[in-house]
This record gives sequence, structure tokens and C-alpha cells, in this order.
Amino acid sequence: MHFKKIWINLSIANLCIVAVLGVLMRSKIIFDLPWIDYNRLVDTHGYFAFMGWATLALITLMIHELPGALYNKRKYHFFLGAIFLSSWATLFTTPFESCKSISEYISIVYILFTYIFSWIFIKDILKTTATKTVKLLSISSVLCLVLSSLGVFMLAYLFSVKSLNAILYRDALFGYLHLQYNGFFTLAAFALLFNKVISNTGDKAEKNIHHFSILLCLSTLPSMFLAFLWHNITLPFQLICIAGSILLFLSFMWFILCLPLLIKKFKLVIPSIRYMAISSLGAFLLKLFLQSLTIFNAVNILVFGNRPMIMGFLHLIFLGFVTLFLIIYFTQKEILNSKSSFTQFALLLFTIAVILNEALLMLQGLGGILIAGNPLFSWYLWGVGILLLIGTLLIALARIRTKPV
Repeated sequence: MHFKKIWINLSIANLCIVAVLGVLMRSKIIFDLPWIDYNRLVDTHGYFAFMGWATLALITLMIHELPGALYNKRKYHFFLGAIFLSSWATLFTTPFESCKSISEYISIVYILFTYIFSWIFIKDILKTTATKTVKLLSISSVLCLVLSSLGVFMLAYLFSVKSLNAILYRDALFGYLHLQYNGFFTLAAFALLFNKVISNTGDKAEKNIHHFSILLCLSTLPSMFLAFLWHNITLPFQLICIAGSILLFLSFMWFILCLPLLIKKFKLVIPSIRYMAISSLGAFLLKLFLQSLTIFNAVNILVFGNRPMIMGFLHLIFLGFVTLFLIIYFTQKEILNSKSSFTQFALLLFTIAVILNEALLMLQGLGGILIAGNPLFSWYLWGVGILLLIGTLLIALARIRTKPV
């Protein structure tokens, strides 16, 4: 368990770096910072957020929290070390054009590590006493992690041949993002959540959770095609999109059936954590509902044809759902002392910043669509970015102040 503390400490430190990169990105939009290449900074921010924060934290918890005591196997700590080192290697290479080739090689090595990890993890988790729901979600999550790499290889190919095919570029990028956000991150989070709450539940609640998990896993691949509706639509393509939309909406409805059990569990925690949990699951429900509606052309254009709306949608999942979930999980495992007033203030500040960030991105997107965009939005988002940074730094300090677990 000593290694668990180390990897979580490192993932929280990495979250602070993600927030710093976010502030730099928003500063570049407002101020003249010629020493920053904005596009490469965007890539650095994305890679480090995925690898250094979300992937490192989720895999650490999957190894230590899921049945089977996988953390006793040294090979898993080797994989965690590879993820951590890869994330920091990209941090020091991706921002610089001269290190572009090195950064690409690092990405390939990282992807190969995820392939090996996924193969070993699937074999090991199948041998454990984990419930069928947890096995389904955890195995599906790492399969999505593997499949998402196809988008990276497609992007690398397009850049290598200097292709100007915008459609293939968008397909590769959105496919990668979908399988990361809606696949790996989301399914891994629910594997961890249901691993904790599914015990001591009634048969009806357990069935609802399992049915929701099946629907969510089944929706992952067909719903990806909802992001490709700018293609010339054929009947098979349209049927896949319709199936994805229906599965998403059914997942939304079945998750509502699971809420009474989750609300019952929330009543056992302190109010500050309860509000964070409500915000996290609320973000997930909103994501499911909006995504199911993207089958309609007007909604699809609104979500995928407007950069602030795209960023708002991605942040809704990454910050609103996954990041808040991980921080809540840390408090429940006493990695953060939720009884401390300092910790509670840090969590409250971070949650408020997440909500403000989401609201501003959505308003900015709607303003652009209505041709009523306000240039002050860039300043507002910069301020919220600083608030997010302060919140993450306070969470890191709260971790330092928490007695070792």
C-alpha cells in the first residue's frame, strides 16, 4: 500500500501541472507571449492531462481497489512508472518543435506499454472475485484505451504525409477523444464506483446497475459515429448513429434508476463531499443526455461545429465528472482528510471553479453561435483558470497536511 500513496501523490502533483498549463494556454490568448507556441502547448496540456493525471490516477486505483490485490504484482508498478515517466517526457518535449520527433517516439512507447498492460490486466481481473459488472466495466475501459490509439496512429500518418484531408483529421481526433473520454475514463470510473457500492445492495438495485453498465458499454462504439455526421450519410451509417443515440438515452434512463442507491450512499458522507458527488454525477447525466441528442443535426452542429462548445463538452466529462470523481474517491479512502476545514475549503473552491469554467465555456459557445460573443469571455476564462489552479494547489497542500494512509 506504500506504493499506492506514492502514485496518488504523483498524480495529484501532475493535476497541479495540468492546471498550470491551462493557465498558460489562456494567458497566451490574452497576452503577447511570443516564447509560447500555442498549438504545441495545447498538445502538451492534452497529453499531460490524459497521461499524467487521469490515466495514472485511474490505473493506480484500479490496481489497488479492485479485487485480486493486483498491487502485489511488481509488474503493475512498472507500468505505473512507465506512465508517469512518459507523461513527464512529453511535458519536456512536446512544447518544442525541435523535439517533435522525440515526442512522437515517446507517444508510441507509451501506447505499447498500454497494450501490454491491458493484456495482462484483462487476464488477471478475469481470475478475481470481482462482480460481473465490475469485470465488464474494467475490461471494456482498457479495451477503449487500446482502441483509442488508432486515432493517434492515424493522426501521426496524416502529419507524416502532410495530408490536408480535414475530414480524416477530424475523424481521427474525435475518435481518439471519444474513446478516451466516453470510453476509458468513464468506464474505469464506474468500475471503481460500482465496486464500492454494489455490495450489500438488493437484487433489484444490483440488476439496475448491471443493466446500466451493459448499456453504457454497448453505447461506446456506435455513439462514436455521432461525431462523424459531417460525412455523406449512408443508410448503414445512419442506423449505427441511431443505435448509438438510443443506447445513450437508455443508459441515461437506467442511470436514473440507479440514483436512489447512490443517493442513499451519499447521505453517509459529509455535505461538502455530497455536493461534489452530486455535481460529478450531474455532469455525467447532462453529458449522456446531450450526447444522445446529437443525432439531430441542429444539436450536432451546436456541439461539434463550435470550438467553445466542444471544449465545454470535453471539460464536462474530464473535469466535471472524472476529475471530481477521482478527488471524491481520494477523500473516501482518507487520502485527503475530509474532516479538515482546510480540505473542505479546497474541495469547495475547486468544485466552484469547475462549475464556473463549464458555464463560461457553454455561454461563450452560445454567444459565438448567436453572433453575440463577448471578448471579455477570454478574461473571464483566464480568471477561472487561475481559480482552478489555486484549487488544485490547495488540494495538493491538503494532501500534504493529511496524515499518511
